[in-house]
Amino acid sequence: MRSALVLLLALLPAVARGGTPATADARLDYRAYAHGLPVLRMEVALALWPGGYQVHLRYRTVGLVGFFYRGRQEDQVAGTWHDGRPQPRLYRADGVWHGTIHRMTMTYADDRPELRSVQPPIRAQREPVPQAEQRGTIDTLSALVDLLRRIAATGGCTDRVRTFDGRRLSVISARNAGTTVLAHRSGAVFAGPALRCDFTGRMLAGFLYGHRQRDSKPLHGSAWFAPLVPGGPLWPVRLRFQTDWFGNVTMVLIASHAAASAVTADRSLGPH
Repeated sequence: MRSALVLLLALLPAVARGGTPATADARLDYRAYAHGLPVLRMEVALALWPGGYQVHLRYRTVGLVGFFYRGRQEDQVAGTWHDGRPQPRLYRADGVWHGTIHRMTMTYADDRPELRSVQPPIRAQREPVPQAEQRGTIDTLSALVDLLRRIAATGGCTDRVRTFDGRRLSVISARNAGTTVLAHRSGAVFAGPALRCDFTGRMLAGFLYGHRQRDSKPLHGSAWFAPLVPGGPLWPVRLRFQTDWFGNVTMVLIASHAAASAVTADRSLGPH
């Protein structure tokens, strides 16, 4: 489950339209469902400006899943732009899963992440990722901004990015899948035409001991992007992805506070 979420996170925030990063502020709230039951709540806060960006993400398990697999996670990144692409400076992750605290702090220098602190020690649970393979990677939150930059600049989402979150090295590929019309769904803030992007994520290194074969399998999913206000940025309004535990999981945007507007399920956009 967590492996699927790590790969999904690279498709969550958004970037304003246009080839150059613009000023944008937003908070997006999502709820994830499996077999019709709620399994996850997620909040994303994003700030973009010409000199840099910040992303703050929180999620936790809920419902029966929260009872049997209790967990919460909070990730943050701050970075700048280099040739129009995100360049992370500081990444922090703080979570509790099954009662075990997981913490991580990374900084970046010379196109390479540097682990400043990690709990529990990586070698206690996972195969360490060689430093040579870490070079040129970005964190999962910055990868989101990078992939969405392509949507803003080209109107499409075909791209490939390598991510390293301090423990896992992954590659994520996204490709255009046309425009589809999303039907209204209870609790969702959006219904109507949306750009669909299909993606595949695969872990390359950093496997849990004894789980290399399981965790190296590709995970597939789709994300739908649409503006929440006329002429506004494209935001992910719905996502669908695979998990080993629950099969297909669907995540819907249930509330949005973007720019000077707020959209909730009571003020839905598009046809009902």
